Amino acid sequence: MSEKNSQQNNNGLSEKSCFPIMDILPVGKENAISTADLVKITGCTSPRDLQERIALERNAGAVICSGSGSGYWRAKNRQELLEFVHCMDARAKNTLAATRSAKRALQIMEGQ
Repeated sequence: MSEKNSQQNNNGLSEKSCFPIMDILPVGKENAISTADLVKITGCTSPRDLQERIALERNAGAVICSGSGSGYWRAKNRQELLEFVHCMDARAKNTLAATRSAKRALQIMEGQ
């Protein structure tokens, strides 16, 4: 392996392939790979390790779809991509909503 191919870019991903996980994913939600299987296939040490690597790829531009218990896949069409976007947007909104009461409690504590 050449030195250039073994070097890491700023995101910690190999220069040879920016999206090693995305590149092995099947197309279509019906063909999704489970987290457990993807951990084994990729050589990740845990589901958390896999999630971190997927986050790196997504931040670098990879489109990796996932869903609650559905596993991981590449969208086969516009509709699957829209469904993924809606799912992730809803998840983000729920996360923000969950912090509202804690933020209010912090404001009360700061006012004491």
